[in-house]
Amino acid sequence: MQFIDLKAQQSRIRKKIETNIMAVLDHGKYIMGPEVGKLEDGLAAFTGVKNALACSSGTDALLLALMAYEVGPGDAVFTTPFTFIATAEMISLLGATPVFVDIDPETFNIDPHKLNQAINDLKNKAKQSGLKPKGIIAVDLFGLPADYDTINPIAEKNNLFVIEDAAQSFGAEA
Repeated sequence: MQFIDLKAQQSRIRKKIETNIMAVLDHGKYIMGPEVGKLEDGLAAFTGVKNALACSSGTDALLLALMAYEVGPGDAVFTTPFTFIATAEMISLLGATPVFVDIDPETFNIDPHKLNQAINDLKNKAKQSGLKPKGIIAVDLFGLPADYDTINPIAEKNNLFVIEDAAQSFGAEA
């Protein structure tokens, strides 16, 4: 018995996939075709925001978000070590430093209480480390959002941005 039968899953939606592939082949706009705008409009409507921006990957989405917050050398961005390498990689790519905060053993998401402690520890050692707390990337796992009800007030109190990496929980509610 297969754990995941992708062929069976695909068979349920194959006609729709083929129809959409043919539409792209027919109009020939392989990059930034009308499907991209339709996706962005649908995502914006679903999430209740004014605009959504499609990216080529979750890695690029993290990079764009960090760039929007002007993350760079001397900045510390708190995140979880229990994530795909792209999270820390994009922080480092911009010259900033990822600061890993342990996970909650029940949810495997970043532990907000340990996050608060890590922020305070870094602030107390700011002169020694040369790092300034700048933001937080919380990574939702296994369909379960991180504890944003606790994380967001911590961020506000410390004047930090919060990026929600919802690649594994899009549409989920706590």
